[in-house]
Amino acid sequence: MESRIAKGHLFDVYHAEDTVYLWLKDEEGRPLLFLDKFYPIIYAKGEEALLSKLVKRLYELDAVSISEPPRYERRKLFYENEIVPVLRIVISRPSVLPRISRKLYALYGKFDIYHSDMDLPTSYMFQKGLFPLCEMEIEYTEDPGGRRIVNVRSDDSPEIMDYKIPELKTMYLELKKSHRICLESNPLVIRTKTDYHELLCKDPRDLLEKLDILLKMEDPDIILSRHGDQVIFPYLFSQAQRIGFLPALDRDRSTPIRRHITTKGTSYFTYGNIVFRAPSYPLFGRWHIDSKNSFVYKEADLLGIVELARLSRLPMQKMARASTGKALTYIEMDVALRRGYLVPWQKSAVEAPKTALQLLEADKGGLVFQPNISEGKTAENVAQLDFAQMYPSIMANHNISPECVNCMCCGPDSDVNIVPDIGYRICKKRKGIVSEALEHVLKRRAHYKQQSKITSGEVLEAYNAKQASLKWMLVTSFGYLGYRNAKFGRLESHESVNAFGREKLLLAKETAENYGYEFVHAITDSIFIKKPGSTPFSDEELNKLCEEIHKKTDIKMEVDGIYTWLLFPPSSQDREMPVANRYMGRFQSGKLKCRGIGARRKDLPYFVRRVQEEMLEWMRGKVTIRDLQEAESEILTIYHKYDSMLRRGEVPPEELLLLKSSSKELEEYEVMGATALSMMKLKDMGMDVQAGEKLKYIVLNRKAKNADRRYMPEEELQLHPERVKKGIDLEYYRELLVSVFREIWLEFASFKDFDALIDPQGRFDF
Repeated sequence: MESRIAKGHLFDVYHAEDTVYLWLKDEEGRPLLFLDKFYPIIYAKGEEALLSKLVKRLYELDAVSISEPPRYERRKLFYENEIVPVLRIVISRPSVLPRISRKLYALYGKFDIYHSDMDLPTSYMFQKGLFPLCEMEIEYTEDPGGRRIVNVRSDDSPEIMDYKIPELKTMYLELKKSHRICLESNPLVIRTKTDYHELLCKDPRDLLEKLDILLKMEDPDIILSRHGDQVIFPYLFSQAQRIGFLPALDRDRSTPIRRHITTKGTSYFTYGNIVFRAPSYPLFGRWHIDSKNSFVYKEADLLGIVELARLSRLPMQKMARASTGKALTYIEMDVALRRGYLVPWQKSAVEAPKTALQLLEADKGGLVFQPNISEGKTAENVAQLDFAQMYPSIMANHNISPECVNCMCCGPDSDVNIVPDIGYRICKKRKGIVSEALEHVLKRRAHYKQQSKITSGEVLEAYNAKQASLKWMLVTSFGYLGYRNAKFGRLESHESVNAFGREKLLLAKETAENYGYEFVHAITDSIFIKKPGSTPFSDEELNKLCEEIHKKTDIKMEVDGIYTWLLFPPSSQDREMPVANRYMGRFQSGKLKCRGIGARRKDLPYFVRRVQEEMLEWMRGKVTIRDLQEAESEILTIYHKYDSMLRRGEVPPEELLLLKSSSKELEEYEVMGATALSMMKLKDMGMDVQAGEKLKYIVLNRKAKNADRRYMPEEELQLHPERVKKGIDLEYYRELLVSVFREIWLEFASFKDFDALIDPQGRFDF
C-alpha cells in the first residue's frame, strides 16, 4: 500500500482501547485524524521471584509484547546515581497500566517500578519526540479503518521561544444565570466570532439538535466554556445518553468513547484552604477548556496553556486542568529521561531524622521584617528593589535538587558546597534535574519579559501571557520541592532554598546600609530603602547598588520603582501596627502599586471595590503626601458620592454581592454564619454546594430574628428579584464603604473618627 505524507501542527493526542489517536492541523488548516500503535516501556527492580510473579500476571492480562519479551538491562537510579540491573517490560496493552499503578500501593516496598505512571499520550510524545502544537510530518497509509501512521518526524523543539501556532476557531459556551440554576430555566448562551444564540432547555432534544447544527456549521477547534465541566457538559451528555442523540461535541465520531457522567467534583485541603475542583470533560478532536476550571487560563489565557503544554508535553486539555506544578514535574521528567535516569512511580526520598535543635534551625521560612514606622506609616522617596525570581534562581544557581542535597555520592568530608546555617551538603559531581529544568524556564521568562518591553498590540499580549504562565510555574517550583507527593521533591532541598534566601536578603539589606541608605522594610525577596532626609534617588546610584548586590548574591537585583509616597496601612486588630505584606504607593512613573488592600480582594462587593479603585486613581494623581493632604476635600467628595448612592438605593443589587468560599460541607458547620445560611438556602432550593466551592450572597439584615431574612444567595436574587425590594442592610454596606476608605486614608486624614461619616439613615428600598 502506497504511503503518503501530511504536514502541519500536532493538535491533539489521546488513546482509547490501546490505540493512539493523533489529530493534525495540516498546512491548509484542515483537521486530520491518524491512528497509531504505541507500546510503553516500564522497568522493575526487586527480587527475581517477585518480578517473575509480576511478569506472569502481565502475561495473564495479555499485556506483554510477544515480539519483545521482558529482559534485564542496566539503567541508572535517580537518587543513588548508580547503574543497576532492572527488568525491561514492553507493555502491549497500554490500557492496563493504570490498573498496575493502582495496585502498586499494596506492593510498595516489595519491589520498585519505573516509568509506569506517565500519562500515556505524554509518554507517546516523549518516545516520538513530539509535543503539543509542534510542527511535524506524518507518513501514513489509508484503508477503510482510517489513516494508519507509518512514521512521524518533527524537527521542532519545545525550547524554541518564538514559535507559531495555527489559526484556531473558538466557540464560547456559558449559562446566562448562575451555574447552579437548572438549565430548564437558565438559557445556554453560545457565541462565535459572528453570531450570538440563546438556547433554552425546555425540550432537551430540541436543544441538542440546535447545538448539533451550530457545531457542524462552525466546526470550532476550541469550545471555551464557563462551568462547562461542572454543569453544561454533564447535562448535555446525560441528556444525549437518555435521548439517544449526541451532538457533534466530539470531532472524532468513530472512536469508542465511554463517559461516566458526574457533576460532583473533589474537595481537597492545600496551603490552609479547602479547594474545589470540578470533574473533567475533555472532548476528542476538539479542545474543551473551562475557564472556571483552569488556573492557567485564569492567569495566562489560552497562550499560557499553549506555552506550558509545549514544555511539559501534556496535551492541551490535560494542561488546562492541571496545576503548574504538574507541568513542572513533566518538564523535570523530560530532563530525567534525556539523562537516562529511571523515573520512580512514587516519591522515594523521605525526610532524614533530625534532632529538635536541627529542626529548629532548618524548619524556617522566608525572612520578613516589620516595616520601620519610627517616623510614621507614610514615607516619601522610597525605593523598592526586587530579586529577579529569587527562589528559582537559587535552585538553578546552587544546584538545589532532591538528588543533590545530602547526596549519596559526596561524603561528609568531601569538598562540596554547604547550605548556610543548616549545613546540608550539595553535590558537585552532577547537575540536578530540578536545577536544569528551571534554568531553561528562567531563560524563557527573561526573554519574554525583554520582548514585551519592545513590542505592542497582540504580540505584546502574547508575550505577557507566556511569561505569566512561566511566572506561576516558577512560583510553584519552590513549593513543590517540599510537597509530600512531588515526584522530584524532598524537604531538605526546600529547607536549603529558604536558608539561601534568608542569607541573600540579609546581604542585600546590609549592602544597602553600607551605602548609607536607611532600611524601611523587607519581605522575602524585596527590600525598601530611602536616603537620610528622604531626599530623591538617582537612577545611577540605585543601579550601582543593584550591581553590588548582584555580585554578592549571584542573583540579579532590579529596581521595581521609586515611590514618591508610600503607605503601610495599619492592622485592623491593632491600629498602631502595620502588616508586613500590606502596602501601597505611587511610583515616579505615576503607576500605583497596591498589595493586600480592599481593591485586590475578590471577596468584597464589586461596588465597594469600585469605590476604593476610584479613590486610588485620584490618589495616583497626587505626587507628594502634602498634595494628598491639601486635597482631602476631593476624596471626601468621592466618598460622599457613593455613600449617597447607597442611601438613595441607586446601587444595583448585583453589585453588592459578596464572594465567599465554603470551607466545609454544610452539615459540618457548627456556627450558622453568612456562608452556612446561604448554603442552607441553596439546599432548600435544590442546589448543593460542595466544600471549597464559591458562592455569592447579598446581606439583607444581619440582625433579623428570622435567619431566612439575613442573607440572599445570588441564585435567589436571579430567580426572585422582587424579594430584595424589602431592603438591604444599609448599615453593613456603609460600614464596608467606610472601612475601605479608612484603610487607604487614615494616615493622611485631618480627622480620625471615620465612623462619624456614617449617619444613621435606616434602610432603603430598591
